[in-house]
Amino acid sequence: MFFTVDTIIIILSNRLLDLPASINIPLLQWHCVLDHTHCVCSRSLFVPSINIYRHHHHLNLIPLITCHNFAILSTVYSRLVDLQPVDIKSRWRHNWKSAQVVNSHLVCDPTIRQPGFDLPQQQWSLLNHFRMEQGHCSTCRRKWRLTDTDLCPCGETQTMSHIVESCPRTKLNGSLSRLHSADEDAVSWLISYGS
Repeated sequence: MFFTVDTIIIILSNRLLDLPASINIPLLQWHCVLDHTHCVCSRSLFVPSINIYRHHHHLNLIPLITCHNFAILSTVYSRLVDLQPVDIKSRWRHNWKSAQVVNSHLVCDPTIRQPGFDLPQQQWSLLNHFRMEQGHCSTCRRKWRLTDTDLCPCGETQTMSHIVESCPRTKLNGSLSRLHSADEDAVSWLISYGS
């Protein structure tokens, strides 16, 4: 019995989502929402699967990730198949609501494209750095050991949320919720901040 690569990817992806909490599922959740890829059928899930393999080597996923031999893939299929029908979008919504994701309140439905999806790559990337609170702010740079201080030029601790919400030099009226909406003023702010 042979199966297409896409069938195997869907099955493997379902299995990856069921793994224990030692995997950084919140980051995986944001990745899928921001790329607008369905968690259970995205080829991008195989990038973090190397880290999953380190924690769950007994699953022996590495040969499946790199192998295009359908005979090998089909022999493993019987161990991974879930015969119960799955509503992928409902499962994704449930996983999103139950995950401990930073700023998850911004996304009501992870199965639809988020505001700003059609922005140029530089603005889209910067917008997502603010959404995830991970980017080039003093706090992150200090954590990454790129600087010795986590202070903003205004004197307060500089986080991504501080830049948008409270810094007198860069504050956006309407804060992160407004930025997430990616309306005209928010995009202008992103362009001016990013240049």
